[in-house]
Amino acid sequence: MKKKQVKKKKQITFEDVIRTLESPYPDFEIKPGKTALILIDMQKFVLGEHLVKGAVKAGLDEKTVREVVKDYDTRVKKVVKNVQRLLKVCRKKGFDIIHVKMQGPTDNPRHTAKVNRKIGLIIPPQFEDSDFIDEVKPIPGELVITKTNGGALSGTNLDFVLRNMDIESLIIVGFLTDQCVLATSVHAADLGYDVLLLEDGCTTRYKELHDAVLLAQKDVCAKVKTTDEVIKIIERI
Repeated sequence: MKKKQVKKKKQITFEDVIRTLESPYPDFEIKPGKTALILIDMQKFVLGEHLVKGAVKAGLDEKTVREVVKDYDTRVKKVVKNVQRLLKVCRKKGFDIIHVKMQGPTDNPRHTAKVNRKIGLIIPPQFEDSDFIDEVKPIPGELVITKTNGGALSGTNLDFVLRNMDIESLIIVGFLTDQCVLATSVHAADLGYDVLLLEDGCTTRYKELHDAVLLAQKDVCAKVKTTDEVIKIIERI
């Protein structure tokens, strides 16, 4: 006589519990006139070369500095290439493009946000590496928003501008994932914008922090996709 097989119950995970109680953040339509591409702090001071120059000037060994900065610099350059590709497609399809730049209005540190003053992140108008990275710099007609703090929506008129443009969703790229990108995306979601983050369209100093931020936001207050995925969506429009 054959023994009756007992089916094992599927192991329930914490993710199963969350998805039973909450729905994943839904997909939303990306289209010109309703979606804006927001480039956060894509300036030369985020490049590895800027870090090397500063560290050497402070007395550190150049060869050693270049070696320890290498991984970060490689990831930054990959992001720049991906954003450059996305930017080209968005321009072709007529999307609104907004460049967000970190820079103080004067040389006076008191005119910069307190949070940045406390860590010495002061970027006056004539700061040598405050220019936009060449591959992704604005072209005539594209809006530039200047901020002195982290998030692009606090301390600026960006939300006012977006609402007057009837923008409903944002594609956010740039630097740094765990700082200005994170602050902007969470604030945007709180304000009611649909947010799309490019997992290979931003990075930060440590890859582990980058991955953690995207994991925390994915399907909670934003959608997370690759550059290739988003370009394919846009090209079909």
